[in-house]
Amino acid sequence: MRFNEVMIPLILALLIIIYKFGDITFVINCIQINGEMKLRHLFAVNIFIAVFFGGTCTFFPHFVFYLYNLVPDAAAIWVSRLVGGSILGFATLMWFGMRSTSVDARKAISLALIVQDSIGCIASLIFQLVEKGNFFGWLSLILYGVLALFYASFLLIRKDSC
Repeated sequence: MRFNEVMIPLILALLIIIYKFGDITFVINCIQINGEMKLRHLFAVNIFIAVFFGGTCTFFPHFVFYLYNLVPDAAAIWVSRLVGGSILGFATLMWFGMRSTSVDARKAISLALIVQDSIGCIASLIFQLVEKGNFFGWLSLILYGVLALFYASFLLIRKDSC
């Protein structure tokens, strides 16, 4: 695959989001309402991320390995599809958490996401240091770390925003 073949699906996904919601400020508006971020809004933003990465890992695992500059074998493709299914399962939990009126349910989902994102961040860091990954490896590391910090802030610091 050439670079253009990689970037075209990513650009198309961004264009679909912009077309669907009018402009990119939709994401910013999801994060903050009246200057205060709510856990429901973080779930909404995270759903987009999870559906994209979960769907890509599940249905296009060769594309994911190409992005990370890795050569997959049959076992790696199988594991990628399993991980993609798990990420889509977390997206479903976020969807229900976003729509739930129960604060306890949203806190429980946040705890599960802290565990997932912390492990993802640590695993990405180890991979980047040992295997000398590319830009997408660093992007995953940052994304997992930021999400883990946001979820932890809701459970530990901003308990009233859950």
